[in-house]
Amino acid sequence: MEKTCLIIPCYNESERLDTQAYLRELYNNLSLTLIFVNDGSNDTTLDVLLHFFSKCNSDVQDRIHILSYLQNKGKATAVQRGLLWANAITNNTQLPAFVRDCELTGNGIIDANYYGFWDADLATPLSELAWFYHLAKDTDPDMIIGSRVARLGSKIERTAFRHYSGRLFATFISQGLGWKVHDTQCGAKIFKSHLIPICIEQPFKTSWLFDVEMLLRMKKHFGNNATNLIIEIPIRTWNDVKGSKIGWADFIKVPYQIWKVFRDYK
Repeated sequence: MEKTCLIIPCYNESERLDTQAYLRELYNNLSLTLIFVNDGSNDTTLDVLLHFFSKCNSDVQDRIHILSYLQNKGKATAVQRGLLWANAITNNTQLPAFVRDCELTGNGIIDANYYGFWDADLATPLSELAWFYHLAKDTDPDMIIGSRVARLGSKIERTAFRHYSGRLFATFISQGLGWKVHDTQCGAKIFKSHLIPICIEQPFKTSWLFDVEMLLRMKKHFGNNATNLIIEIPIRTWNDVKGSKIGWADFIKVPYQIWKVFRDYK
């Protein structure tokens, strides 16, 4: 298994954090490091994370980090800050200025071949990481993105709203990129560290479409050769966990936001 560091953005996730599932994977996968970013939650998310950390033995604690902010900045910023902090720790470079505004828990060294982010509710189980690496072993991609493809042998449980809005969204994005992308919004993505300055360093223009912005930044930097660096892998299991922060109001805004993103990256 490749050494992997995952950012877990958390905003009001106290009822959806399956700490036992996280713990099982940390015990089963000794190459895994988790960075939880508490993005200004106003529930007990931070308490849940700190209690989880306190109950782990020292070996596991070395692979858990918690960054906590008082003010909510949105998922894109939470992911960005977690990755930039992890990259600075890994390379022993100057810490980003935003670190002054957060509380840090955990002192372990971060050492990874791949970095990425995963949804806090584990709609995609962490065990899918092994599946990612298994299917990608012959291609050695720079970026692996999960794709929720309902097919024989998979267990993809999505509401009708999620399914049809996702297909419409993917059609818009594929046409805009000029790439055949099935699913840009699955919250399970990993990539090699050299992509962090390219895909992550600059602030994102949107909070919920930052996945698309990453692909646009790849295209801007590498041209259409970017498609040779990315592999889209159909995940085996995905569960539509209740409590999603995205609803119909957000969906109505999607066409305008897609237009705005593609306009800004011309």
